[in-house]
Amino acid sequence: MRSVARTTAPHTENVFTGRVAEFEEKRDIEGWTQDVYRVGVTSTLRGDLHGTVRVAYGLDEGGPDRPADGSTYIFAAHAWADTTNDGHAQLYQGEMKPVDDVRLAARKKAVVLPMEPDR
Repeated sequence: MRSVARTTAPHTENVFTGRVAEFEEKRDIEGWTQDVYRVGVTSTLRGDLHGTVRVAYGLDEGGPDRPADGSTYIFAAHAWADTTNDGHAQLYQGEMKPVDDVRLAARKKAVVLPMEPDR
């Protein structure tokens, strides 16, 4: 079975570690119910995001372990059509756990995989 990092890597234009500054809102984006968080980018593994970005995390598949304010996670994201208002979609919607050396190493290995073209 392929790891989540390897499965999502071909679809992620931005992979980065980021500290969750705060939950902003719950809203519908392109027909999906999302929690939107303000996240400070701390390091970039793929892409060129920097500063503070908005990350949308889908409510449809997540559990009680939502990203916590002040915690640092690895985000594998793809931009929504309107990044100013909608931000970047977190592609892996399962359990979010704070970054550790094992998760970081898996993502670093996965980001060398080529991106698949948008369809």
